[in-house]
Amino acid sequence: MDFFISNVYTVILVPLWVCLIILLGKLFAVMQSRRLMATLTIASTLYGLVFSIALFAKMLLENGFSYEVTIPFIKINALELSLGVYLDALSMWLMLIVTSISLLVQIYSYAYMQNDKSFMRFFAYMNLFNFSMLGLVLSPNMFQTYIFWELVGVSSYLLIGFWYKKEAASIAAKKAFIINRIGDFSLLSGIIMGAYILYSNYDNIVSIMLPFSDLPAISDQIYAATSDGIFIVLAILLIIASIAKSAQFPLNTWLIDAMEGPTPVSALIHSATMVAAGVYLLCRLYPLYSLNNAVLEIISVVGIVTAIICSISAISQTNIKKMLAYSTSAQLGLMFLALGACSVTTTMIHLTAHSFIKAMLFLIAGIVITSQAGNQDIKQMGGLRTKLPTSAIAYLIGALSLSGLLFAGFASKELILGNLLTGKHYIYATLFLIVAFMTAYYLFRTYFYVFEGENKSEENTFKTPDLILNIIVGLFALVIIVLWFIFPKSEDILFKVISYIVGITAIAISYLVFANKNVVRKIPVIFDISYNCFYLESIQGGIVDCYNRMSRVFFLIDKYIFDAISYLFALNVRFISWIFSKAQTGKVQSYLSYSLLIIMLSFGGLLLIYNLIVYFSEV
Repeated sequence: MDFFISNVYTVILVPLWVCLIILLGKLFAVMQSRRLMATLTIASTLYGLVFSIALFAKMLLENGFSYEVTIPFIKINALELSLGVYLDALSMWLMLIVTSISLLVQIYSYAYMQNDKSFMRFFAYMNLFNFSMLGLVLSPNMFQTYIFWELVGVSSYLLIGFWYKKEAASIAAKKAFIINRIGDFSLLSGIIMGAYILYSNYDNIVSIMLPFSDLPAISDQIYAATSDGIFIVLAILLIIASIAKSAQFPLNTWLIDAMEGPTPVSALIHSATMVAAGVYLLCRLYPLYSLNNAVLEIISVVGIVTAIICSISAISQTNIKKMLAYSTSAQLGLMFLALGACSVTTTMIHLTAHSFIKAMLFLIAGIVITSQAGNQDIKQMGGLRTKLPTSAIAYLIGALSLSGLLFAGFASKELILGNLLTGKHYIYATLFLIVAFMTAYYLFRTYFYVFEGENKSEENTFKTPDLILNIIVGLFALVIIVLWFIFPKSEDILFKVISYIVGITAIAISYLVFANKNVVRKIPVIFDISYNCFYLESIQGGIVDCYNRMSRVFFLIDKYIFDAISYLFALNVRFISWIFSKAQTGKVQSYLSYSLLIIMLSFGGLLLIYNLIVYFSEV
């Protein structure tokens, strides 16, 4: 076990080495075997998974186990910025999630991306993402966290825009990058503000790195040194970073467009790992947030508002990947709610369940889309249960689980509901049940449209998925079932009854709507609001347009006023220099005349000043 602890830093470095091998091999036209590069990628992730399992077992055997090692990176006088590794229950838990899901998705990707011309580049980006995500999870302080936080954003940008020749993918990548820059700037501002508070009040050089091993004590120091208003501002700056990364209201619009990337990217980054980084940061900084109830309330409100808005939006979507994307934001919102109103453990349990469930649902979506010749509209599908039986069964397991009826999702949602009711958060509990109802409705609506009913696709366009794709989906389904037995469960029968009533009612309504399509009529205004996610994107677009117009106005002011003033000064200097250049005749007589003129003007000026002084002194 000591071997795994002392060499845990290699888990971060190995994916980086593989990424460099792939890129250099492509650059110098050597080692061009796709199978070799995919094998190296899968082996590097498997290496990380072995470490994760060993360290997680160590954590279970030794309650409270932690380990930290750092090396100096930058030293400025007494200030030393360091890099390293920090192991505790939270980092080892998320490390296990990242490596296990990454491994399954990479195996899936080998078959799914086999015919893509940029296969090698895809796996290089996958390794870069793994390096960034593992570096973030194992960071010992906020300085290193910020470095890998940015790297996660960069690798996400590359993967979203993987098919960059497709305009929609290029735009989506830029949008995700820009919106996440808002969160990154806010995170940097919060780190600097926290470091300044510590240094100015305690003259503590060591603590301004905000090391996680001393975070409870550092949080107490920050809270003691600030007023409630300043403390809330600091907390909000840090929370905005999580809001942007986890696609929460009002910065959730980038996640929907990010579905333009390959389906394995959606499964890995935008459902299971990258978006979970925002929730991870909330959990990591919980000792700071928990010192002020108003901060926890802000987190809860952001989460439940996002969950409501995105669940309403998911109901009307016909694009299967967009529906799952809205569902992702909604479930992450429930994690925000769980953290603000419940506990870190409850949040991480739902994060674990959701990560495996949603990754599986996206992989199933990839199989369905491929089998339908690229079609993503669920209303153009149907009857695929007989053609894709493994996908149909796995989707049903995922839908039942995420709806809170069975398996891992049932255990996690039951815990959240139980904690909300026990804590007397009745409003949150009611809204949580509404979200659970809508979740079951839109997931089973999609199931009925895709897997039941009549087959609308032509036989000659149907493509049978590779066996490896079905195996990976089956493994995900198995993990979801196993987690049900591992997760703690509430003993109160009332919570189970409520969950079943809400879920079964939603499923029944979704089936009735599917079976009687002509009975339900769209209400145009409500449908448009739902389909367009409350016009958040249009509102953000309007803000951007206003910014562009203001920029144009300031550009004109800069060009025609400030530039004109500068140009006028330049003209004056040029005019004066032109006059003096004409005086350079090279004739002694001219220079004597100029000298005499200057003496006469100087004498006249002095005489005028003397007379003025005498005049005003007499007055």
